[in-house]
Amino acid sequence: MRITNLRLAILICALGALSESLFYTALAPMLTTLDDQLGFQKEQAGLLVAGYAIGYWFGAYPAYRLTTRFGPRATAAAGVGSVAIATLGFAAADTFSILMAARILVGAGSVIAYTGLLAAARSIAGSEHRGMAIGTVYSGSAAGSAVGPLIGTLAVEFGRGPVFTAVATGQAVVAAFVSRLPTVPNTDNVSMRVMWHYLSSQRVRTGLWITSVPAFALGVLTLSGTYRLTELGASSAIIAIAFSGIAVINVFVAPRLGKASDRVGRRKPLMLALSVATIALLLIAAASFETSTVMLIAIAGAFMLAVAGPGLALVGDGVRDLGGDPAHCTFLMNMFWGPAAALGAISAGLVHGSIGAEISLLMLAVVAASSLVLVRRLA
Repeated sequence: MRITNLRLAILICALGALSESLFYTALAPMLTTLDDQLGFQKEQAGLLVAGYAIGYWFGAYPAYRLTTRFGPRATAAAGVGSVAIATLGFAAADTFSILMAARILVGAGSVIAYTGLLAAARSIAGSEHRGMAIGTVYSGSAAGSAVGPLIGTLAVEFGRGPVFTAVATGQAVVAAFVSRLPTVPNTDNVSMRVMWHYLSSQRVRTGLWITSVPAFALGVLTLSGTYRLTELGASSAIIAIAFSGIAVINVFVAPRLGKASDRVGRRKPLMLALSVATIALLLIAAASFETSTVMLIAIAGAFMLAVAGPGLALVGDGVRDLGGDPAHCTFLMNMFWGPAAALGAISAGLVHGSIGAEISLLMLAVVAASSLVLVRRLA
């Protein structure tokens, strides 16, 4: 039986986004425990954090092709189902290689789910309610990012097996609900030559850089932020509060920054968010108290994430000028998001492992400041 109620269908899309985003942020409170259990180095921890992004990048093109061949509903259900299977694998994993494989599969499943869910929500809502639908799906993803660290903390306290088995069961139920969404038209397929043509636009190039910065930042903060808090004596629960705080603050900041970018242009809101993030990152590197570091990580992460909305709008501006549509914009963002997130986590692992967390966080501050200079030069 198909779900025909508009609000319920959009709510299920948001629930799907919540279920696929849980696993990404759940890792932060677990890193030091996994380190103790399996004895891997910070470089390996960086790879584990990057595993999600690697899978996300590998899944970006298949996600696009699945929506063109089988439609958004089937794509979304397959993505959430893949995430459930990978989460179950992570629950039972007892070696670094299996943990890594599970992270990669989760990343691939997440991009497939998210691509399908966004396309389904847009089509179900129609032009009259499209903004509401996309905003609702985004809010579901943000809620999942906020709950994820709490799931990680529960896994530290009660064990990965029972906690992630329960999470996987819930994700499987959500996948079943997603499969009952209304049938919507398949995404139009265009050649990769057309996709790469969009890169001729300065606004598209700048927007893709800006949407990639949050991905790079999350990779660095998940690794170096976690170990920095551990060095200051923070428990897994405190680490979870810091990373949940990123999502909670972002829920309030991101919509306002997006509205401001529609009203006064993309440049000023982006400059504001990047300035706040740069200052917070510099203070994290200098901070020596647990409470202040928790607050600064939450603030820096939230404002770094907040630039994604105006950045994606900037990509959309350029793509629209060249005759493209929102699906093409989403695909381009996905293709650049994965490598940026992987690079952030891997580089943080290398720098943190050989020099220290302070230098790794200063590296991120330099990236934020450089992005600020780039945005300032926008016309």
